[in-house]
Amino acid sequence: MRTRLVLALGCVFACSSAWAARPTCVTGTLASYIRLGAQGCTLDGITFANFSYSAEASAGARRITAEEITVAPQPVIPGETILGFSANWEVDKGQTLDSKIAYTAVLPCGDANPAMLELALSHAIVEGITGAVTVDESTNVGKLSVLDRCADSCETKPNASLQFDPVSVVLITDQVNLNGGIAGASLSGFDAGMDLCLVCA
Repeated sequence: MRTRLVLALGCVFACSSAWAARPTCVTGTLASYIRLGAQGCTLDGITFANFSYSAEASAGARRITAEEITVAPQPVIPGETILGFSANWEVDKGQTLDSKIAYTAVLPCGDANPAMLELALSHAIVEGITGAVTVDESTNVGKLSVLDRCADSCETKPNASLQFDPVSVVLITDQVNLNGGIAGASLSGFDAGMDLCLVCA
């Protein structure tokens, strides 16, 4: 955590002429985003950088690698950006799978307006009467969670949002967790977004 904080603080001082030299975020693998390092890339004024990844699996489930995760930037409307993360996350009965993607988002210099974090599931399936697909987003400005799970009853929460006061850097960790339950579960992806212009919508 200390390393991420130091990297993030270094990004704060990047409001200079070198800022414009950062590449634009384009569709690629998570591995290619990791290789960008602290320089990162920009999308609609936000610099995304310091990507890292870890994965764990149990009971024979196959770990998803960074090369298998596609990152697709999606400018939607002025002030709103979305990073779409997609892969074939899948577990069978009794298996679990966990993928953790961490990165920083450096907001435009001098932006003093409230902003909104957004999180959305893509296609999630729980095959049996028990099992779960969840994506939790932990940040230095709050937490979000989206899910599709079944235990005593089934619950679905495909979208979540959180308004936050202006900051220079948002430290983000997106954690995908699948529990196969009695028949398996799968997820094709999720979208992590940020809206810097709430009055533009």
